[in-house]
Amino acid sequence: MIVKDKHFFNDYIKVWDNGAIKDAPFITLGLEAVLTDYYGNLLDAPPPFAVKTDEQILDLGCGWGRVLKPVRSITRNAVGLDISQQMLIAAKNHCNYHHLPTPLVGGDGTSLPFKDNTFDTVYSLLVLQHLSKDNGKKVIKEIHRVLKPGGAAYIRVPSRFAPENLLMSFLQVISINVFRYKDPIRMRFYRIGEIKKICNSLFSNVEISAHEFRPPWNFHTPWTWHYIIIPRRYHKRLRAISDAIEKKANTTMPWLKHFAVTLMIKAVK
Repeated sequence: MIVKDKHFFNDYIKVWDNGAIKDAPFITLGLEAVLTDYYGNLLDAPPPFAVKTDEQILDLGCGWGRVLKPVRSITRNAVGLDISQQMLIAAKNHCNYHHLPTPLVGGDGTSLPFKDNTFDTVYSLLVLQHLSKDNGKKVIKEIHRVLKPGGAAYIRVPSRFAPENLLMSFLQVISINVFRYKDPIRMRFYRIGEIKKICNSLFSNVEISAHEFRPPWNFHTPWTWHYIIIPRRYHKRLRAISDAIEKKANTTMPWLKHFAVTLMIKAVK
């Protein structure tokens, strides 16, 4: 991984190690772990793609195994990789608790410890958001390398122009540059054109779908992270609105994709 220095790299891993020990679901999902009126139960959500029993599958950035466990319940050929040893311990415990022992590997997504053409499917859900853009490009190249010809990658990233993400980006700039708040896992956001530029040169086919059209829940600062500014009584109605906009964005009004909170990239080698 390209990093500023060794201390920065250690701080980056420490955030995830400490988060795994204190509250793995919250450090990986944030408010999505607790706003069940809007999101439903995401602690054991099915993977956002079809899983076949005969496929070799890699969860790149598996965290505590939230998606890996449901994937493993379908196929024995799933592998989880994470840079945090504490996350891997949590993933092991989570999968073993459900009687689904799963191979887990410690590693860096920018230099995957697997041979070329190993996997039929590689997925990485909201991992690139915590990496520099240079590292993000390296991860995508590594995903391409370890995929078999015809294999598919599913990569979820936050979108640049969502109102929630624009606010987060602004507050992040203020906290880092004005208040000098040290944040080794700061967020990075992606434009659709940027994604296409990175992926089109590697993959034979690239599709991008948009997901989540929602207002900011909070101000995304160290002091207001747990404070919900939208009353719970509106959450179900907001979900219905989000789903309706999402459907239009992915069908009749593709220009709306730019304003989604997250983008799902499906890239076929």
